[in-house]
Amino acid sequence: MGAVIAYFILIFIEGYDFSVIVDLMFSTNENYVNLHSLILIISMMIIVQISHEAGLFQFISIYLIKFSKGKPIPLMIILCCVTVLISAILNNILTVIILIPLTITISRILNINPTPYILTQAILVNVGGTLFSISSIPNILIVTYAGISFLDFLINVGLLSLLVFSLTLGFFIILYKKEMKIPEGSLNVLKEYNVWNVVQSKKLLYLSMISLLSLFFLFIVVPSDIISPDIIALTLGVLMIILSKLEPKEIFSKIDIELILYLIGIFVIAGSLELLNVLDIVGEFISQVGGGDTYVLLLLVLWISAFLSSSIDNIPITKVLIPVIGEIPGITSETIRKRLYYSLALGANWGDNLTPLGDNILVVNIAEQNKRPISFKQFMKLGFVTTIYQLLIITIYFTLIFKFITGIIILFVIIVIIILIYFFMKKGPKKIRNKTINTLSNLRHYIIR
Repeated sequence: MGAVIAYFILIFIEGYDFSVIVDLMFSTNENYVNLHSLILIISMMIIVQISHEAGLFQFISIYLIKFSKGKPIPLMIILCCVTVLISAILNNILTVIILIPLTITISRILNINPTPYILTQAILVNVGGTLFSISSIPNILIVTYAGISFLDFLINVGLLSLLVFSLTLGFFIILYKKEMKIPEGSLNVLKEYNVWNVVQSKKLLYLSMISLLSLFFLFIVVPSDIISPDIIALTLGVLMIILSKLEPKEIFSKIDIELILYLIGIFVIAGSLELLNVLDIVGEFISQVGGGDTYVLLLLVLWISAFLSSSIDNIPITKVLIPVIGEIPGITSETIRKRLYYSLALGANWGDNLTPLGDNILVVNIAEQNKRPISFKQFMKLGFVTTIYQLLIITIYFTLIFKFITGIIILFVIIVIIILIYFFMKKGPKKIRNKTINTLSNLRHYIIR
């Protein structure tokens, strides 16, 4: 409906002809950037669907979980690692559809409370979505528009995401350590479970593994100006359809056409805003607020995109802000502009966890369907706090790069606050008060002496 309104405004008010709509949908003036994005998204859907049919992701999940040997903290670490790994390859919705029922099944086998595991997985899905340039649709839109290579994105965003993942995982372990207990009688069931039960065909499983490894290898090795990533993915997708011998109609029927049409609508709306110079105004506003300071601009893009995507889907937010960053005046360095795009990728993906809206509603629904309900209040408390924590980590990272001394001071203050909170939670208010009084009393006597 938004695209239709934009069409009538452009045709009947602004005086454009129909060709402008084709240009907005496929970006013919920008070497078909939008068309390349659509091809890459559809190709990844095909590859992921065949891998899902092979049981690849379920196989990897259960195989890794057996390594935990039924110990609570290793189980938490493995489930979180599996979540980030799979969400780096699949889209968030498919990752949730695969992992949440699997986690609930494991919790029933082990007779444990699945809520801590479900909540942490739901939040880490979006962290995994920033690992690779193909891990989420916002990433794909950003890299195709800005001409960022797979390797550049991995180094500048993926490695940073791994750092934040490890710090977030540590936070979850401290938070849920007392709640994670596994009865001893449940361990034998996990040990006897056969991982091959989820695999329909070993041949198809090996084909999926080889195809995904080849995909990442080609993305890294082949320069995008020789063969673009979407053509690499499309070629592998077509080969997988032929070699898998699956019914092509069944594969194509499971492609999310609604998402494709949604994207085309967003392309038209965002393109119309750009065409009518609305984005120039937004870009000028961000530039004026930032005052031409790269550090301030990075933080503005990070936090604005995060809070916008908390209430609005991150795809339109990303699509609208991409050209806004391109229109910010005074940025002559391509390196700085790319850093702004990296900041957008982090904010737009992670901001989804600030509220239980968006993809996270699916987590709540699946948990409820499996009779393991999670309230909006539970998710809101953990999601909001964790996301602010993650954004603060990135803020400190940017501060250390651009304002080193300020960054060190902020880092020191945060560490002190974390230590105080830890002791407060560990010892209790009364013990802390008594210990503080004793310390001050001893210090007074020492000064008198």
